[in-house]
Amino acid sequence: MPIVHNLPETPAFLDEKADSPISEVALRVVVERKDWQLNVIGTATLIGGHLAVTARHVLDHAIQAYGAKQKADGQVEIDSFELKLYQVLPGPVYRIWKVYAAWPCATDIALLHLGLDRATSPDEKVAWKQPRLRVLSPPVGQKVVAFGYRESRISVTEAEDGQHHIELNDRPTTSIGTVTQAYPSGRDAVMLPFPCFEVEARFDPGMSGGMVIDETGALCGLICASLQTGDPNAPPISYVASLWPMLKTIISVDRGDRYPRGVSYPLIDLAIDGLLFVNDLHDLDPAQFPDKRLGPAGG
Repeated sequence: MPIVHNLPETPAFLDEKADSPISEVALRVVVERKDWQLNVIGTATLIGGHLAVTARHVLDHAIQAYGAKQKADGQVEIDSFELKLYQVLPGPVYRIWKVYAAWPCATDIALLHLGLDRATSPDEKVAWKQPRLRVLSPPVGQKVVAFGYRESRISVTEAEDGQHHIELNDRPTTSIGTVTQAYPSGRDAVMLPFPCFEVEARFDPGMSGGMVIDETGALCGLICASLQTGDPNAPPISYVASLWPMLKTIISVDRGDRYPRGVSYPLIDLAIDGLLFVNDLHDLDPAQFPDKRLGPAGG
């Protein structure tokens, strides 16, 4: 992603076009049930080939509402409903990705393993857009840009020939604000007990799981919560889940011909092997990853 220039001095909350370039990596999270019952429940972000992230509470909502199987290793198998990610590319071209497995992380993040379900141009080669990651919180005072989908409505109509037409309406939204506080170990023991940071910015329902990028364009967190003060004159306060705890999550996504198939490994292995692009990999606390060679700090 490019460096972000000329950000407003005060918080901004702006609607974007449905097929803006950011929608290539920011996808709608949709629950599909039998009889064409569809519900949009949040936002997801692509971070690599066949791999996306969303807020853990978005996944938890789907599991609690519609059911799923959880294996002993923590992996969630989606079986009683289908979890899909809807992607809009310039054109517009539409792709729908099926979530085959999910891994809740020890934070408000869930990792999603994807496979292409259907597309308006099914023979077109997929060119993965991978954002660079900043897994530690940005410093206080830095501007950040958040993106997610709000006010989502989805309907299905059936034609005389039996074909179904899906109509999705929402408001792709950019929210710009300033980091006001960092919580390396969590803000509290109940609501936000995980590494996160506070921003003076507005996040609305539906934007949960959406990307937050720093001034260099690196993905630095996911939208996770907002604080309602009840004072209409008070600045908006929201919270972003830091990314580094997800690197400890054990997943089992096959990595290609150079790697063994059907094995489990921590997500940080993808970063060490260059399959995820992490700007501050060498600034991580080695004590959190005792068996990994992270290299010199700041390297």
